[in-house]
Amino acid sequence: MTDEPNTPLHALAATAARWRDPEYDPRASAVQATLDAPNRWTEEGLAHVINRRMQSITAEALEEWLGERAAESAPTIAVLFGSAGPLDGFRMALAAWGHGYATACALPDGSPALVRAFAKDLSEALPGLDVSFAEPAEALATADRVLARPAGDDAADTIRAMCEQHGVPPSDRLLQGPVYSVGVVDGHETDDERERLAEDMLLLDGTGRRRLAVVWAPQGLAPDTYLESMAHFRGLYPAHPDTPGTLQMQQAFLEAQDQSHAYAEDLQFLVSRGDPAPQKPAHIRWAEYEERDEVGAWLREQDDDVCALIARRHLHDQLDVDVPLRTPGGGQVPPLDDPEGRAIAQFLAPDA
Repeated sequence: MTDEPNTPLHALAATAARWRDPEYDPRASAVQATLDAPNRWTEEGLAHVINRRMQSITAEALEEWLGERAAESAPTIAVLFGSAGPLDGFRMALAAWGHGYATACALPDGSPALVRAFAKDLSEALPGLDVSFAEPAEALATADRVLARPAGDDAADTIRAMCEQHGVPPSDRLLQGPVYSVGVVDGHETDDERERLAEDMLLLDGTGRRRLAVVWAPQGLAPDTYLESMAHFRGLYPAHPDTPGTLQMQQAFLEAQDQSHAYAEDLQFLVSRGDPAPQKPAHIRWAEYEERDEVGAWLREQDDDVCALIARRHLHDQLDVDVPLRTPGGGQVPPLDDPEGRAIAQFLAPDA
């Protein structure tokens, strides 16, 4: 890594270092604008996600992730951010900026300010960096390559159709669709591990793209200690005011169906026992297994929907599945170079 302060990787690391301070004015202003936007995120949740992501952006981590090779050409990259989290798609933009590529970014209504403010801050250190913001169709109209986080199949089809319209071939598109994390417990988790599992389940009120949505547990294991950890987490990271209302109808349905479930008194979270299927945000599905082989067989049937297995390492290793391990507390903000991050880096590599 060169010591010159105006190289893209150095500038990214220096900008991220400034953004680790919650009182740094560009960050604080952008956080307030995000809290005013239509989403279900709280000040505490935003602070946690921003801190974790900015702490991961160091010169060494960027170099290991992206390398140092200079690009022979300078393509324009359209980055269509997702709505599942305040920084859903941020790694895509980081990778493009790290190579010095021009970017045309389309931001969701729920997070209109954080990326824009970070890019403005970065551009002051890299005045030659071309960063613009536009609606998706306008961003695609100028793009040589496209990175996107569609919210589902319909959104992905719309993006593909726009790419065809603007002459962006499939080889120059990388669409990373919705995913979720799965947890496996055995009842021997420590207090700290249960607290961190609660973070994976409830941070951002379960709206994050990598949320822990399904927890597999041994048949007959009482969830009481896990519920206590979730309640404790809620004491530190209160739910958004809209969350209890969104869970009320789901809780009433479970009650009417006489389906086993538990919830906080103020409905800041909901846990139901049943088949291993993701539920709506802040509603966690508790699925039971007799033998761990059942969990492995189920995971192998999920294709690419599951992005991570959140468990203690020995539980992950016993399942013999090709699903990345994240230890408790590591699900929501992955390292830069996890499998999805590596796919982004490979797609944007100078010789790609």
